[in-house]
Amino acid sequence: MAPLTKLAGALITLATVILLVSTAAFALPEFLDHVPSTFSASGGASELIDPATKLAVKCEKLSISLANGKLLTSATIEAVLDFEQCSTLGVAAVSLGDKNDTEDKKLGLILVPVKGQLCYIGAAANKEAGIVFKIPPLHLEVPAAAELLELINNPTTKEESSLVMLLTPNNKLQAGPYTLTTQGIKQECDGKKAQMLMESNENKKPLVIELILTTTITFDQDEELMVV
Repeated sequence: MAPLTKLAGALITLATVILLVSTAAFALPEFLDHVPSTFSASGGASELIDPATKLAVKCEKLSISLANGKLLTSATIEAVLDFEQCSTLGVAAVSLGDKNDTEDKKLGLILVPVKGQLCYIGAAANKEAGIVFKIPPLHLEVPAAAELLELINNPTTKEESSLVMLLTPNNKLQAGPYTLTTQGIKQECDGKKAQMLMESNENKKPLVIELILTTTITFDQDEELMVV
């Protein structure tokens, strides 16, 4: 009977290993209860800034409508960031090719489609919940200066521009609303580095860009965040 005992012990050990691996694989932050659902967001002033030259696109307001903010799964969201009253060097900056182009130029309107994935920021000992946002190539126009700026894919890795936002409250099981911020956040989620790149139509040289903003998202139903 000894071989059977050993076999049973081996199977128990294997089952334990599978359970531990499975638990580790799903040990990620997630929203609970209401998938799919929608959310809105509002925020104040923000800056898209080139740290080297300090050249910045500044916007006075950010919003996401319920129609454009969607929680697709327990860990993925998508939205259209609606930046308003945007300018650089004192003149309006807009996203190129929007439906109401003439009006957008007056308002300084920049629309940015994003997809976000929940992740962890920092080491295991002091990790915090965050969202890494992927941004497709985007054209920004400064009509008064006949200047075109482009958010681009990384020419080396071909990956989309991305940014990391800290999600608070964190490390607790709580209902929203949640505050998202990029200020002072290490741009790395689950060990993967996020980076936004931009180039101008003048020199076509990729520049690393930082987006500084704080905004609050509110779900149409109470959402709870599980962080492990």
